[in-house]
Amino acid sequence: MTGVSAVVTDLDGTVVRRDGTVSEATLRAAALLFELGIPLVAATARTPAGLRALEPLRPLLSLSVCCGGAIGVGPDGETTAWREDLPPAAIEALAAVALARWPQIGVATYDGGRWRMTERYLATRHTRHFGPTEVCDLDAVLATPACAMALVHPRLEAVDLMAGLAGAAGVSLTRASAQAVEVTAAGVDKASGVRRALLELGAAPERAIAFGDMPIDVAMFGVVGRSVAMADAPPEVLAAATDRTSSVEQDGFAAFLSRTGLIGPFL
Repeated sequence: MTGVSAVVTDLDGTVVRRDGTVSEATLRAAALLFELGIPLVAATARTPAGLRALEPLRPLLSLSVCCGGAIGVGPDGETTAWREDLPPAAIEALAAVALARWPQIGVATYDGGRWRMTERYLATRHTRHFGPTEVCDLDAVLATPACAMALVHPRLEAVDLMAGLAGAAGVSLTRASAQAVEVTAAGVDKASGVRRALLELGAAPERAIAFGDMPIDVAMFGVVGRSVAMADAPPEVLAAATDRTSSVEQDGFAAFLSRTGLIGPFL
């Protein structure tokens, strides 16, 4: 595999294992890309704080797409390359519709530095949020300018919530996990973030390759020349990818890059 302009990868479930660690094989693959001068771009639902928690992978990243495309982070892990805020009216309207339909729904917003969440959200979603968090009433959650929003329900899955909120104005809805719906501004998703990152790096999208394992990754598959789904990805992700590889627990990222000759055999 020659002529690759950049490698783009989701983090959790793709190069970050269930225990939150990155394997030595993955780190070695990332280091070899660095040595070859091939940019490695992370595209993740994680916030910048969640990205900074991934040492020693983070220093090997040329640019990072965080919050599902809403924030770009420079190679130092600190500098904000871009930020796309949700329109305040869209946040309020979406929350009003969601709460009218499902009074038990949990709501959280992220302002670029802190998650603010309702008690219902905290009680329902058990995924770790990196960086500062604050539990407060709904008015406070919705009052702060935000670049990302999350919705969860104690019994319904993300697909059910998205179906009930289809057509909401001013926002993009993405299934970040089986349980959680991630909300960004209209037109902002991993695809828009990856396009922007590749443009900043001067990397041709048609010669880039992307790895992912969840429905949130399907959008970015459409903006690169080659896409790779992890073996345990849902059927719609496998169907959207041009290739597949073994799971994160089996070092699928490193194995694919080695097997196709981009970084040479080393496993």
